[in-house]
Amino acid sequence: MHHRSVARAKAHDTIDNHLMKTSFPNSNFVAAVCLIGTAVGIATVLFAADQKQARVTEVIHDVRLLAAQTNARPAAVNDTVREGTAVRTGTDSRAELTFVDQTLARLGANTVFSFGATARTYNLGSGAILMSAPKESGTVKITTAVATCAVSGFTMISEYHGNTWNKLLMLNGDGYVSLKRNPGDKRHMHSSEILIFRPDATVLPQPLQFDICNVINEGHLVTGFTRKLPEWPALVNLCERQRSEPVKKKLVDPTSQDIIDQSINALPTPPPPKPRETEPGDGFTRPR
Repeated sequence: MHHRSVARAKAHDTIDNHLMKTSFPNSNFVAAVCLIGTAVGIATVLFAADQKQARVTEVIHDVRLLAAQTNARPAAVNDTVREGTAVRTGTDSRAELTFVDQTLARLGANTVFSFGATARTYNLGSGAILMSAPKESGTVKITTAVATCAVSGFTMISEYHGNTWNKLLMLNGDGYVSLKRNPGDKRHMHSSEILIFRPDATVLPQPLQFDICNVINEGHLVTGFTRKLPEWPALVNLCERQRSEPVKKKLVDPTSQDIIDQSINALPTPPPPKPRETEPGDGFTRPR
């Protein structure tokens, strides 16, 4: 046992001497590597924190910021919107927010929008919103009280109302939509597809094709701002392709209800009931 202890001691001395000769002369290099690693780590944390805030890049009429435990104040261009702060637009009003990763959010009239600590998750409290995100941003989730949409590299419009029809329009991109009360029932969506459903729906319908030319030429969330959407060339190409293809099915035209707030006519208005006439002596009316 004594010989083994002596051997271990000599081995440790040899290793220590080797480290003294090799590691310490390169200590500046080691320190530099450590500093770079620390800087990268700090930058990653700071970048992640920056993703949770946006800059107001356009304000049209009545737009307000609602921070926690503070009174609502008017929004102005270049204002910073941080997590926990809601943005609310009034009647005939719109707003545009730009995030650090160039994700774009355009709010229509009578809309409440916010985002929390969860990365790349945005909440539409009510109203209509257009979002556009580069593929580098990863998967983006847009949630309402009744549904969740997850997409990446896209431009889409989401509209939520608690007492009438809700809509999701995938202008360009791919993703899926699921109801919160039935998350296993997913509907995959592709470019130029729309979902229309009631807030009390338990099963989603199948997506329909919508007229993307009308949306990009008439929709206020597309045309009602100073600058063009980042995906504008791709949207124009989709429009031209849709017009050049033979008509296989009727296209839904959501722009007839005004993209910024389509709560009144989310679906085509049903025809009025047929006139009724009273049969002599019956005492009640019958349809013709």
